[in-house]
Amino acid sequence: MALQIILETLIVLIGTCGLVMHSGWLSGRPRKDFFRYYTNLSNLFVVMFYLIRLVVRITGNTNGFFGKIVFSELWFYSVTMTIFLTFGIFHFVLVPQFKKAPSDSDEFKMLHSLSNYFVHYVVPLLSLLTWLIYADKTQLDYRWALIWPVIPWIYVIYSIIRGLRGDLFERTDSAYPYDFMDIGKHGWGIVIRNCLVVTVVFVLAGLFFIFLKKLL
Repeated sequence: MALQIILETLIVLIGTCGLVMHSGWLSGRPRKDFFRYYTNLSNLFVVMFYLIRLVVRITGNTNGFFGKIVFSELWFYSVTMTIFLTFGIFHFVLVPQFKKAPSDSDEFKMLHSLSNYFVHYVVPLLSLLTWLIYADKTQLDYRWALIWPVIPWIYVIYSIIRGLRGDLFERTDSAYPYDFMDIGKHGWGIVIRNCLVVTVVFVLAGLFFIFLKKLL
């Protein structure tokens, strides 16, 4: 239990530090579109989830409303997969694009920043490790792999609606947070295909993690 509390506390602290640094407030360049990005929303989601878990443990109110949510194995799994998606999309889809950017560009600088490592790597992988160690494998259900994608799909629908309104992101010429979601550039067919491919890949990843946990 002590190690679990330490890991969950680290997730809260590192996630909070990553969000604050990533927001641009410390450098005097706050990003007004900060919470329109999935990365930042998912990190905030994880930080709040584990912070509430810590508070519930301290108060001992595990049977209360929040206690039943944050200690639910379904929510534990869903939060883990939600933040793991952040790592997967960034590392395998966005990093190859950012590496092509000029060395003096915001994209290139962000790629090599400490805040980037915190929100895209440390928090997602530490969350996955915590789940693999402490999830109750007797309660795991393979059907959950089809439930958790509802969370990122809510984000996709929200982003597309905002994008169709033409609200450009600060310091960009796009109304969409990520290139693979840009309907104006790629069209509906390509964007829907991209989102479905991502969904299938991460549903399979979610099934694999449940399978792996059941073996541990």
